[in-house]
Amino acid sequence: MTCSHCGAEVPDGEFCTRCGAHRVQGAERLHHFAPHPGEHVASPHLLSTLLPHLAHEQVHRFRWGLIGGVGAVAVLAATGLVVPAIWVAALVVPSLYITYLRQVDVFADEPLPVLLATVVAGAAVGVGVTAAGDALGGGLGAGGVVALTAGIAVVAEVLKPLVPLLVLRRRYPNTLDGLVLGVAAGAGYALAQTVVNLAGFLGGGLRTDPAGWVFTLVSVALLIPLLHGSCTGLVSASLWRPRGGRAAALRSAGLPLAVIADISFAAGSELLDDAGLSPLFVLLWQALVVAGVLVAVRLLVHAAVLDEGSDLGLREVRCHHCGRTLEAARFCPHCGALLPSSPAGAVAVSR
Repeated sequence: MTCSHCGAEVPDGEFCTRCGAHRVQGAERLHHFAPHPGEHVASPHLLSTLLPHLAHEQVHRFRWGLIGGVGAVAVLAATGLVVPAIWVAALVVPSLYITYLRQVDVFADEPLPVLLATVVAGAAVGVGVTAAGDALGGGLGAGGVVALTAGIAVVAEVLKPLVPLLVLRRRYPNTLDGLVLGVAAGAGYALAQTVVNLAGFLGGGLRTDPAGWVFTLVSVALLIPLLHGSCTGLVSASLWRPRGGRAAALRSAGLPLAVIADISFAAGSELLDDAGLSPLFVLLWQALVVAGVLVAVRLLVHAAVLDEGSDLGLREVRCHHCGRTLEAARFCPHCGALLPSSPAGAVAVSR
């Protein structure tokens, strides 16, 4: 058949295998997020956004891994082991993400030290920026605190993705890879930030009354690493490839949006806490900011993936989403899923 959007001759199906357009919804296909069809692009799905290379049947493993990590934090806190609970909370997302990097085909051949270096580089930025912020924050008035928060956010969002951008961009040229490596650096930053901010308490006694730590542990285990991972992934993805195409405006907005989200998360949490509101409201605010960043990431990645979709020729490949083996280019013609650019065992199909 001839695709009405890109004009290419492609195999019959609901989706164009070259540009990803849907026969009914058109080239934008907003009801079918490119890495995970069936999800609306503007929905804050966590795992399909930050772990986009996962096969459909693998998502539940990481979901249960995340639930198990949070459950371990809850058990430790409930028994009064707050210090171990903080350490586990800080490590939940970074450890899951390192596991993810080792499992997906794209990075399977990369030495583990290289992947760890991405996380460590983010952590190094986290130590430096957080320590500097603590040193400069003493004795400042309200205006000074706001200016310092804004300055820290700008510096952090510029520095966090530097190592992936400078070292790994040529080896992994797709925007989706830039997102993933940026998230890894952001997770490392969050880990370091938690350790620096809570360093005094982490050296204290093993057992502590957990009553005042519940909301802090939720933030440390989930919301802080998700914020920094999403923001760094957004910046990295926006700078990964040359500007142009339908994603041009979104790429230009990547860094400003990440800075705004970082400032909103920190300043909003501080203002709500100073107002004497329940910590639950602080968590809800933090979750709202994270959800907004996830949607921004999805909009950028979706548009970028559709821009990059026509680079490959037809070859025989198995779709990781619907499980069919078919002749396709960049998208599955049946479910619309983004196909690997160089899948293991793929066989080129002559035309």
